[in-house]
Amino acid sequence: MNKTIIININGIVFHIEEDAYEVLRTYMTGVKRHFAYSADSEEIVTDIENRLAEMFSEKLKQDHKQVIIVEDVEYVTEKMGTVDDFNIDEEDPTIRLSTGAYKTEKKLFRDLDDSIISGVCAGIGHYFDVEPKWIRLIAIITLFMGIGIPVYIILWLVIPKARTRVDKMAMKGEPINIQSFKKNFDEEIQNLKSGFKTAHKEAKPAIHQLAKFIGKAGMIFVKIIGAIIILAGITGLFVLGIGLITFLGYWNGNQLNTFPFNMVNPGYKSILTLSAFTLLFIPITALVVFAIRVLFAHFEVSKGVYFGMLIIWLAALGIGVYHISKIGSEFNEEAQYSIKSNLKSSNTFYLKLNPVQYLTKEDSMDYNIDPNDFKGRIILNSRRGEFNLPRNVSLKIVKADVSTSTLIQEFSAKGPDFETALSNAQSAKHRYIQTDSLILIDGNTHLKKGELWRDQNVHVVLRIPVSTTVFIEGTLNQYLEDYSLWECQPQNAKKDFLSEWIMTANGLKCKNDSLYNQKRNAPEPEEQY
Repeated sequence: MNKTIIININGIVFHIEEDAYEVLRTYMTGVKRHFAYSADSEEIVTDIENRLAEMFSEKLKQDHKQVIIVEDVEYVTEKMGTVDDFNIDEEDPTIRLSTGAYKTEKKLFRDLDDSIISGVCAGIGHYFDVEPKWIRLIAIITLFMGIGIPVYIILWLVIPKARTRVDKMAMKGEPINIQSFKKNFDEEIQNLKSGFKTAHKEAKPAIHQLAKFIGKAGMIFVKIIGAIIILAGITGLFVLGIGLITFLGYWNGNQLNTFPFNMVNPGYKSILTLSAFTLLFIPITALVVFAIRVLFAHFEVSKGVYFGMLIIWLAALGIGVYHISKIGSEFNEEAQYSIKSNLKSSNTFYLKLNPVQYLTKEDSMDYNIDPNDFKGRIILNSRRGEFNLPRNVSLKIVKADVSTSTLIQEFSAKGPDFETALSNAQSAKHRYIQTDSLILIDGNTHLKKGELWRDQNVHVVLRIPVSTTVFIEGTLNQYLEDYSLWECQPQNAKKDFLSEWIMTANGLKCKNDSLYNQKRNAPEPEEQY
């Protein structure tokens, strides 16, 4: 039966046998004597005691017992090393290994001694044995990609600081023994002395006062910015939530059948909306939490919450990218088909943009018009549907090889395969109307209500014989290929001005040669805003 003693090592209570206590007391007495004349011996001894307590706790837990025995003390002190080890030549790696250096696995901390903002990059660099500058370079690249700020803020909140000397040694993977404690402390003292010498030579009282003032002003400024961020963030989260509900209601109700929303498959609408909402909601929430921590130092949030937010954000990013790529795959193949129509013969044509919009039967239901009494009603000068699709009509006027004028509509569209692309092209409609010599051309293709946009386009080719005169309305200039109506109209002409052109053996020419040559040589006019 052995006598046991209760001891307290830096707040942790241990039961230790009497002879083991004597060995431990002798060891600590030697350590205290060795560091008695160091600049801060108390701090070094405290760090060593903390490490001893940690190792004893690990040993007891490993061996499933409650009392420290002599073998335990000898094991721990051997791993920690003794003061006699300072006389060993540290340049000899064989001798160094024989001292029993106790090396722990690296731990991830924020290195505040080598920090630019918070020490995140420096800590990650220590953990992966990479210079911090390369980690900072990666952080800058991710910043421009749009994901750097939320990830950095979450890492800032999750990764702990390297506060103690043990934390700093574990962060760098250094052996945790008394030699390392002494070496680490000596380096800190040397750096501190160098800093004091530099400050003594360069600093002046006025600079100290200025620095103090700037520091206080900076803290006030930071708190003001933090309060603004919190207020703006909470407002943004509220608006984001209301916007999500409203947007889902309109989109799922097919009321947002405009470009680019009509690119999205109906089955992807809700999940893409929620993904986009999450990608915005979580960074704003993280920013608000961070600002609260800056203002209220005692405010703490569990690390598990931060990790959960990061995982959810990354999942939303992955889901969004996956579904966007699925939509992109529906643009893999392109198909085309054409419709050729003979025009009524005329020596003169008037080309104008169709100013009216015809109502479909689906439109008649929306406007409560009796389908039996529909009779192709029209709305004059309607702007409805103008932005439903991007501009997808082009017009080209070329010489016909025969005496007959023709109009060719070349439809094209895309899809996941050729058959689907051809079906998409065939579903697009484009209208033109000829009344005697007047030809009205629609400025857009028409899709069925609810039809997905798959780059449906129509290329209109007007073939007219030589010597045919064409009056072209200025509104068609944005659709016309190879020619600019600006070259054949006077200065400050209205959009509906009819410029006069004639088809020659060499192509379409402005009939007013003097005006044409004058405008061709003149500089392009600047747009007026």
